[in-house]
Amino acid sequence: MRNSRNGAVRIAAALALLFACLQAPSANPFMGAQTGANGKQVRQASPVRAYAGDRGLVAKQATLRDALGDYFYSWKESGSRSLFWGIIGVSFLYGILHALGPGHRKTVIFSLYLARKAPPWEPAGTGALLALLHAGAAVILLLALRGVTGAISGRADDITVYMEGFAYVLLIAVALYLVVQAIRDLARGANDGKADALGLGTILVTGVYPCPGAILILVLSLTLDITGIGILAVLAMSLGMSVPIIASGYLAWFGRTGLFLALKSNGTKLARVSAAVELFGYSFLLVFAFYMAEPFMLSLLRNALSR
Repeated sequence: MRNSRNGAVRIAAALALLFACLQAPSANPFMGAQTGANGKQVRQASPVRAYAGDRGLVAKQATLRDALGDYFYSWKESGSRSLFWGIIGVSFLYGILHALGPGHRKTVIFSLYLARKAPPWEPAGTGALLALLHAGAAVILLLALRGVTGAISGRADDITVYMEGFAYVLLIAVALYLVVQAIRDLARGANDGKADALGLGTILVTGVYPCPGAILILVLSLTLDITGIGILAVLAMSLGMSVPIIASGYLAWFGRTGLFLALKSNGTKLARVSAAVELFGYSFLLVFAFYMAEPFMLSLLRNALSR
């Protein structure tokens, strides 16, 4: 336990130093573009790597967004109960389709539950909480920016770039620590499970960045002055987003459980396979997090060098 605690402390200290070094020369997302000591404008950080997504899926999302906008306008005029449930239903469906696209920690959740032993209920709880944190962060951010001058959606997008970028940087640091622990477990043929708790907690923490889809819904509701219904729509959307995330978690959980049941009669082989699967899962998580964060980290480095 002492080793795990010391490792977590070292990671936290390293991250604090990293954030202090990188944020200083970077443009402030709350204040817009800045200039460096040489008088040149410092560029905003690049967002983490993203994919265009399936065109058919994107088109369906756009259709649901348009329908939700129509419902918002109509509800503002009439406030009927049928329109309310229409808004909730469309938001839920939009959340499912939105989470089926790139991002939303599906790969991260898959890697986690491939690597760690967990009770049957945990992937569902983790997926639901992750989606709620993702959407809840958008609600808090938009409410905080409501009185700020300028385009609120643009400022929210700028802040989201930094929050998501540093979330992946944190994920890289913890995944690296977990890989080292997994190598140690593989060498000694045992796993105390202490590092697994650190991985779960970190993934939940890194989910606290605003969801772009939720921001779109909230900006529209703020524009129409129906913030309350907008927040309810985002909560319904978060429930929808949790469906693909939970499915991803259980896909890994059932695969791991089935493998270990097949090896149950051989205790020595089970321990070695468990350690190997853990190492693979956390290594995959490390590679994925680094791949996603690479554009963000390189942009911070370029900003630092342009001072």
